[in-house]
Amino acid sequence: EVSKCIKSSFVSTYGKYVSKFEKSLQRYTKSKYVVATNTGTSALHIALKLVGVKKDTNVLLPTLSFVATANSIIYNNAIPIFMDSSENTFCLDELKLENYFIYNTYLSKGKRYSKHNKKIISAIIVTHVFGSASDMTKILKISKKYSVPVVEDCAEGLGSFFKDKHLGTFGNVGILSFNGNKIITSGSGGAIITNSKKKYLEALHLVSVSKIKHKWKFYHNKL
Repeated sequence: EVSKCIKSSFVSTYGKYVSKFEKSLQRYTKSKYVVATNTGTSALHIALKLVGVKKDTNVLLPTLSFVATANSIIYNNAIPIFMDSSENTFCLDELKLENYFIYNTYLSKGKRYSKHNKKIISAIIVTHVFGSASDMTKILKISKKYSVPVVEDCAEGLGSFFKDKHLGTFGNVGILSFNGNKIITSGSGGAIITNSKKKYLEALHLVSVSKIKHKWKFYHNKL
C-alpha cells in the first residue's frame, strides 16, 4: 500500500489515501465529518478557531497535558488558564471547573468573563490523558450552563469511549493525533472531528490554505 501511494505521486495533502483514512476514522468514531491535518497540534490550532477563540480571550485547559495543548492557544493569540486535573481520571476536574465559573467569572452582555484579567472565556479544552475519559456528561452540562464551547483534545484517545460513545465526539469539535507515540501512527498527522457541517467546511477551507476554488488564480481569503 505504501508503494502504491508513492507510485501514485499523491504523497502529501491530497489523494485517495487521505480520503480513505478520513472515511475510516469517520466510520470508527461515528463522527459526521473528519478533516485530516499534518499534526494533532495543527488540528487543535484550527479547532480553537472553529469555536470562536480570538486574540486576547481566555481558554481553560487542564494542568496535566502535553505542551501542544497550551501552544495551540498561544498560536491563536489567546491566553491559557490552567484548571486542576482529577486524581481519579487524570483529566480535567469537573468540580473544580464548575467552582472556577462560580467564584472566578462573571457575566456581562451575554459573555462570560474571567475576574482576574477581565477578558472573555472563549473555550474549554478537555484533554483525555492517556485515553482516560473525562466525565463528558458533567463537562457538557457546565459548558451549556455558562455558554462556553468545548474542544476535546483526544490526541491519545483513539479507541476510548465514554458511555459507548467515542471520545472527541461530545464537544463542539474534537481532535486526534497520529504521532509516533500514539495508538496508531502515520509518522505524524492529526484529524479534526465534528458533527457540524459548518465547522467541517470551515476547517477544510482553513487547512487548505484558505484558497478560493479557481481554475488558475491563487486567491486566499483567510490566514
